[in-house]
Amino acid sequence: GWSQRIPEPGSMRRGNKLVGYGMATGIWDAMQMPARVQVSYNKHGKLVVSSAVTDIGVGTYTIITQIVADELGLAMENVEFQYGDSKKPLSFVQGGSFTTASVGSAMAMALKDLKKKLYKKAIKVKNSPLKDVEKSDIVFHDGKIGVKDDPSVFVSLKRIVEENKGKAIEITKTGHAHTRKLKNYSRAAHSAAFVEVEIDEQLKTINVTRALTAVAAGKIINPKTARSQILGGMVWSISKALREETILDGKLGKYMNPNLAEYHLPVHADIHDYDVIFADEPDGLINELGVKGIGEIGVVAMPAAITNAIFHATGKRISKLPIHFDELL
Repeated sequence: GWSQRIPEPGSMRRGNKLVGYGMATGIWDAMQMPARVQVSYNKHGKLVVSSAVTDIGVGTYTIITQIVADELGLAMENVEFQYGDSKKPLSFVQGGSFTTASVGSAMAMALKDLKKKLYKKAIKVKNSPLKDVEKSDIVFHDGKIGVKDDPSVFVSLKRIVEENKGKAIEITKTGHAHTRKLKNYSRAAHSAAFVEVEIDEQLKTINVTRALTAVAAGKIINPKTARSQILGGMVWSISKALREETILDGKLGKYMNPNLAEYHLPVHADIHDYDVIFADEPDGLINELGVKGIGEIGVVAMPAAITNAIFHATGKRISKLPIHFDELL
């Protein structure tokens, strides 16, 4: 059977190194918080969107700009995202993997209403070529509202603003989780982490030589930044499993390793062949964007996968992190 095909712990070697393989699965709740946004198309051909949300380095500025540009058929340079100011429309703090689902979904709702408003004004401009065109037959592209079957027939968004006496076309919208609709459903992003671990018995080191994380988190808005986020989580997980440890002096009540000389973090030499794959899993139920958040899902499964790989290599089951080499003896 299957058990006969699994090598005994300690039987797999690469030179003088023990080799082990492990995997683990992870979940992270797909959350959404209330968020209020404002969108405004002005006479300069710019779509200005605003929210009090911050960007702590996870790519919110890029993602929101991309969502807005894609939805309204604009070049990204024609979108101005104003954020990080408490005077802007309400937003929660950034964290918990809910920022894109919260602010992004509110943006999607606001843009939907803005498109309706622009269409109504487009059919009323002087000698409008869209006067007899149904809303279902139009498309937003290149700063214009055109006909799907014949994009050469259009009304520019700038013209709509001009005939609005130069006043910007604005919408303010509040988004929130559809709690009642979703109460009978499980809402979570999922991951599976796979690792290869080498244990050098001479150098007394433990290294993750290969790692792969597979993620199912609904629609992935920007695969490049999403991949970077997951890779960062994988490195952080390795740090938690094998490196980071705060040591407290019980008598003095002081930390004994308060700087980077003694508090160990992974460096480039510790990071090897790591990769990420995303399941193509759009979720039209969970929110307007179908996203579930990927901030923490790259972290949760890796430490368990590493401990499983170490068990496979040594037969030692370790449940306390970080793992020290002398615990494997």
